[in-house]
Amino acid sequence: MNHTRGLMSTAQALRQTFLTPFKSSRVGLLQPTALQNGLQLRYFQNTRCLALKIARPPVKGPIKDEEIRARTVQLVNSQGDLEEPELLDDVLASFDRNKFFLVQVSPGAFKKPPVCKILNKLEYRNSEKAKEKAAKAAKQSFKQIELNWAIDAHDLEHRLKQLTTFLEKGRKVEIILTRKKHKRPPTVDEIKYVMQNVLDTTREAGGTQVKAMEGEPGKRVMLTVKKGDN
Repeated sequence: MNHTRGLMSTAQALRQTFLTPFKSSRVGLLQPTALQNGLQLRYFQNTRCLALKIARPPVKGPIKDEEIRARTVQLVNSQGDLEEPELLDDVLASFDRNKFFLVQVSPGAFKKPPVCKILNKLEYRNSEKAKEKAAKAAKQSFKQIELNWAIDAHDLEHRLKQLTTFLEKGRKVEIILTRKKHKRPPTVDEIKYVMQNVLDTTREAGGTQVKAMEGEPGKRVMLTVKKGDN
């Protein structure tokens, strides 16, 4: 009996020595695995968020509607006064999205929401088209002045006044100096006088050459000038 108890004690000792640590070791193995999985999940989420931020295309044109990155906004009313701050979602739900849109006119600052305005889509498109058309017309429009090398003093003065007026209005001016058919050839002094007066008038009006002068003085010269940028 004593021998049996010894065997039982030995078996129990073996169980306590080997089996119990084995169970606890399994628990120990599970804990770092769960921690590792959690870290991997957070890393994946952070990486995905960063990728979405990088992949998001930059906003072109005015920042509008859901592109406005703020929870609250402050509206400009028809009188030009600022309303109390409102939730962006409430503002977007307050008007017909098919006819109007919300545009950010001023970015927010610390504890200050961005300033926004509700605009009519049709009126806005027409306004933008008109601006583009005006800008294109101003860019493409230019005036042309033709001078004879042997021009008389009165006509030269009149043409130079035109040149000054065009430049002051921001127009690009193409000046053509040439010899008229069936007219006497100009003298060297006349060529120098006309050329110098054109250059002096351009400079005094704040004009600059758009490109290098083309041609040969006394024959045909083309000079393109415009008012310089301030």
